[in-house]
Amino acid sequence: MLRLLVIASALTGIAYDLIWLRNPVGVFWEGLLLLVNSGQLYLLWRRDRNAKFSEEEETFLSEHLVGLSPSKCRAFLDMGRWEDLPDGTILTRQGQRPNFLTYLASGAASVVVDDRVIADLRPKHYVGEMSFLGDDTASATVTLNAPSRVWRVETPKIERLDDDHPAIWSALRVSFANDMRRKIVIGNSAASVRDT
Repeated sequence: MLRLLVIASALTGIAYDLIWLRNPVGVFWEGLLLLVNSGQLYLLWRRDRNAKFSEEEETFLSEHLVGLSPSKCRAFLDMGRWEDLPDGTILTRQGQRPNFLTYLASGAASVVVDDRVIADLRPKHYVGEMSFLGDDTASATVTLNAPSRVWRVETPKIERLDDDHPAIWSALRVSFANDMRRKIVIGNSAASVRDT
């Protein structure tokens, strides 16, 4: 939208310089501004148009990264990789810095705090996201208890997002908050079932 505003401003400037001021230098600079921003809009459109996603990526994006352009979503997904992990794989260790931010696409995991299982994690949730919003350490040990399909990205890449891709980092923080909210709602429902 900002580029469209700049293009409209450049067109107005060209008309003003050409018709009222008869200033060829002003027309040149306004035309250059118009050309550069039109080129940038074309490149953005082309990147968005060429971004393709698999079915599991579509599911992940529709659940967690709503509002990002297709090219930004593609850039984020390309930072990580999809993996099939066996039962027993430890995703995070309580009190330690996680190596990855993980999205659980299928399978299941146990969430353990102080040697006590506090929850079972089902698909469509993050693992390790709280470490990016707090003291850089995992609040629980999370271990897969079934063969699982995950997407994960190395921690240093996530830490650089704020500087390298602020729009992606902003969308990811919102996604973390929404995911934590869903986990709390599920936990509260499970607790109320146990109490009855």
